[in-house]
Amino acid sequence: MPASVQLRITEGIAKGKVFTFAAHDTFFLGRHPDCQVHLPEDECVSRHHFILEACPPQACVRDLGSRNGTYVNGRKVGGRKEGESPEEGARRAYPGVTLKHGDRIQVGDTALEVHVTQAEKQAGPPPAAPVPSFDELNPQQLADLLLKAAKKGKAPRIDIPGYVIEKELGRGGFGVVFRARRIADDVTVAIKVLLPRVAVKPVEMEKFLREMAVTAQLRHANIVKLFDQGHCEGIPWFIMEYCEGGSLWDFIMKHGGKLPLKVAQPIMLAALEGLAHAHQSGIVHRDLKPANILLDRGIARVSDFGLAKNFQQAGMSGLSVTGNYAGTPLFMPREQLINFKYMKPVSDVWSMAATFYFMLTGTVPYPFTEKRDPIEVILNEPILPLENRDKSLPRNLCACIDKALSLKATDRHPTAGDFMRSLRSSL
Repeated sequence: MPASVQLRITEGIAKGKVFTFAAHDTFFLGRHPDCQVHLPEDECVSRHHFILEACPPQACVRDLGSRNGTYVNGRKVGGRKEGESPEEGARRAYPGVTLKHGDRIQVGDTALEVHVTQAEKQAGPPPAAPVPSFDELNPQQLADLLLKAAKKGKAPRIDIPGYVIEKELGRGGFGVVFRARRIADDVTVAIKVLLPRVAVKPVEMEKFLREMAVTAQLRHANIVKLFDQGHCEGIPWFIMEYCEGGSLWDFIMKHGGKLPLKVAQPIMLAALEGLAHAHQSGIVHRDLKPANILLDRGIARVSDFGLAKNFQQAGMSGLSVTGNYAGTPLFMPREQLINFKYMKPVSDVWSMAATFYFMLTGTVPYPFTEKRDPIEVILNEPILPLENRDKSLPRNLCACIDKALSLKATDRHPTAGDFMRSLRSSL
């Protein structure tokens, strides 16, 4: 039996309801209709009162600046101070509280009990231990980690020791990328290593790599090729096409934080070409952002298709929304936060439009600030129209990108192909 987290409502109008999470997911309670537990009549409950993230057997609850707070085992966690307005309370991020089996959550008249089921032990090798955070390792330690994994691993076709690691290229939310040289033909490649936050069972690793093998079949001039993959001791690795121009994020930073339209235009169209091909092939990215668009000899290529999605579905990311490693979801559409498993092309359209918005203005669509909980901002704040950020941009272009950034998914361009055609006609 796999691990699971179950919420049982024991008091209140929703008494008797049970929510079971067997995979990574999010859960909201509040008065807003999009909450899984919708309590419009309870005046002690805020619109989005708390978020609970489950990555079985882990779980974490975080108050979202509610008026009356959230109680875990009788202890108040989060909530606004006396006399604080919702706006003032929202300026503070509230820490998440790790939950364990038997914990009780109380909000207004509603009480929930947490039931955690551990996975049954199976015959065979034990799961690999979680890898130390890569932030704690220097480049040489990371290279040694990769080589150690490679020497003991069984790569499908390419022998990882046949590569010479030349330098570290960058670090992201859950991994590190190296530039390497393939000894056999002296070809330069990129090697990406993912560092799971939790222990990984062999069956989970194999499922993860099977899912990644599907995306490896994508072949398009505007998609970074995935050549090979493997794993060892809980460390998945990928051999990828090397793009000498680096990431779009770095390119933007080198040009002062934003790009003129004449420079951004070919990048936008090329990225949409690649994304449209993936959508036509039935593949959704789920983690589009400037760091995942790479540049090679002036050509933009989209990278990491399915990587974040499959990494999270396999439970390797740990508590990536509320936990210690959670980053600010700058390019995440609202529906992916509310419905964590929502994976449609229209969400990629939003994230790609947010990337274009950032390219052209140097800022993101959401009004994030250092003193506000980013989750609360995504849930409650409108998007500032692109034209309001830069009135020199063509109106048709602004309208096209603003449509792609609509909060309602049904109001957007449905696929990258539709977005691309609209964008091309607006330029």
